[in-house]
This record gives sequence, C-alpha cells and structure tokens, in this order.
Amino acid sequence: MDNRKYLKLCGVLGILTVLSILFIPGFSDALETGMLVFLMVNARA
Repeated sequence: MDNRKYLKLCGVLGILTVLSILFIPGFSDALETGMLVFLMVNARA
C-alpha cells in the first residue's frame, strides 16, 4: 500500500470515528470507557 492510499484510508477512518462519536451516544460511551481502561492499565507499567 503506497502512502497516498494509506493517508486517504486514515483520513476516512478518522472522519468516520469523529462522526460516530458525535451522533451515536452508545458508541462514544464505549469508546471513552475503552480508552480509560487502556490508560489505567498502561499507567501501572
């Protein structure tokens, strides 16, 4: 995969993530919980 396709893929995934956080309340809560768990687990190390 060349750089141009990779950047387009990352951009599309980023936009989809932001839109889903804004418009799907359950998804944003699940994402926030997952991020907090990840940070708590890695803070111990």
